[in-house]
Amino acid sequence: MSSVIRWSPVSDLMSLHSAMDRLFGDTFGVSGPSRTVGAAGEGYLPLDIYQTENEWVIRAAVPGVDPNAVEVTFDGGQITIKGEIKPPADARPEQFWLREIFAGKVSRQVTLPDDAVGEQAKAQFANGLLILTVPKAQPAKPKSVKIPVEAGGNGQPTQLGAVSQKK
Repeated sequence: MSSVIRWSPVSDLMSLHSAMDRLFGDTFGVSGPSRTVGAAGEGYLPLDIYQTENEWVIRAAVPGVDPNAVEVTFDGGQITIKGEIKPPADARPEQFWLREIFAGKVSRQVTLPDDAVGEQAKAQFANGLLILTVPKAQPAKPKSVKIPVEAGGNGQPTQLGAVSQKK
């Protein structure tokens, strides 16, 4: 019994994309799965990631995605974004003359640096963009602490580490 597997040009494109990522990652020393793409058959979710003084900002282009149907998770330093772009309800595939806008599931996973505090992340939709802000952990500021100085009981200087012997 043989099965028929539907060809997906998106899968081929994503395979090429992954191969290019591996090639450049190996060549220029980019380690690990910092840029991974969703499973085969899923659409590519383009991102912009930049940092400000206090936070990481991730902008994901999600045109046509219902904000209530987007899932964003932070786990072990990795942000995962999943959603689905629905095709027009009033158009059947055979009615299209030109079709360039992807419809289907999209996902993306990226690893942020260790200073990202995912528990305080916020997400909002604006003009077809999902904008995530992930605060950076603030470095500990050195504290000035006053250390009390005790006087030696008999007016004699005390040597550090010396053991007093009583007779």
